[in-house]
Amino acid sequence: MRKNRIITSLALTAAAALAAGVATLLKKLPEEAAAPAPAAPKAPAVPKMRMCGSYSFISGNQDAVTVELGMDYDGENYSFVVIEDEFPSYSSDSHVAVVYGKDFNMQIEYAAFFPGEDFAAHCRALAEKYQGVGPVRYGSLEGIRFLDGDNVCLALPIPGDMHSYVLVTLMKNPDYDEDYTSLPEHPDVRYMLSSLRFQTL
Repeated sequence: MRKNRIITSLALTAAAALAAGVATLLKKLPEEAAAPAPAAPKAPAVPKMRMCGSYSFISGNQDAVTVELGMDYDGENYSFVVIEDEFPSYSSDSHVAVVYGKDFNMQIEYAAFFPGEDFAAHCRALAEKYQGVGPVRYGSLEGIRFLDGDNVCLALPIPGDMHSYVLVTLMKNPDYDEDYTSLPEHPDVRYMLSSLRFQTL
């Protein structure tokens, strides 16, 4: 019983430390990023044709592991594929996942931290380099958004991974009437990214 109380105490301490770390990260972003994020719209209803896409990659070097990303999407209005060339947005990775839809396309790829860097340090570096930086939250994942040309990019952490993070690039399609900077709040983007889950194999 005493052992269980100790483990529970350690888990609560770790959770508090993680929350404090995220709060510190957001405080260190520029004033533009520190502005309160708009209230998230209600999540859309679960689609009739709910499907799951999967994207796997290797994270780390000497202690490398395979990470599998899973994501739900509406199979009636979107397609999910993993491709090895002709990427919608430039990538130096060997393969990326792409979601194709009417309003937007979404490219998902893994990205490695520089040696000695972690997610918080990486976010601070992005905030110094790019415009339109601000916090985003999808489900339990807290990251940042930034603008790269006509694309909106999202850097999202991989829970428990000290080597890599996920880079999501949102690309507006011609028929989408809203400004491209609104894509992170698109109901379908929120639905898909809030469903992200990771498994280490």
